[in-house]
Amino acid sequence: LYLLLQEVVERQEPLAAWLLTAHAELMTERNAAFSQPYYSPHPWVHLRRGEVKPFLKAYYNTAAALADRQTYTFWEHFQLISPHKVHEEGWFLMQTRWMLYLEEGRTLRLMPGIPRRWLEDGQRIEIDGMASYFGRLKVSIYSQLSQGRMTAAVEVAGGGRPLERVWLRLPHPAGRAPRRCLDGAGRALQWDAQQEALVIEPWSGGAEITLEYE
Repeated sequence: LYLLLQEVVERQEPLAAWLLTAHAELMTERNAAFSQPYYSPHPWVHLRRGEVKPFLKAYYNTAAALADRQTYTFWEHFQLISPHKVHEEGWFLMQTRWMLYLEEGRTLRLMPGIPRRWLEDGQRIEIDGMASYFGRLKVSIYSQLSQGRMTAAVEVAGGGRPLERVWLRLPHPAGRAPRRCLDGAGRALQWDAQQEALVIEPWSGGAEITLEYE
């Protein structure tokens, strides 16, 4: 699977699916690797392939099993060997970062792995100043489903690599597709129902988005 992380094997090749299937069957329990689970890159591969549920299964099962209930630092192994492991804590934070945003070429992918429950009515997601390859991010997402809408505002400060497009995933808690997707000027944006996402291209530094529901 490190061949995918190192871009030797493309994530959509048939070999990638075979590797994931074999790994899940032989080397995981509830999609968490048997030993030193944060050394396995399969959660990253799942996200790159748009497989959100397998990613979340690995994310939550690994964190729940390794986080010490008294200190909230992480063990290295499930059998409680090597406490307070900075490597494991770092990879937990890195997986959380991937859940919120991933860079792919000149595309910034936002919210590729968040649980849909995070966007239940009244919920907010706020990012202010997190570093990306393209510059500092400011993201604000507000679910107002009781009023039939979901809004988002995105800013990228720049100063990093050139950014051409922003891909934003906004999964409805019940899996519903929006009736309309609008930018800040009221122009329609195309909605990808399969990925529950929209693309803002060309990117001009900031955007405001409104999703309207029946």
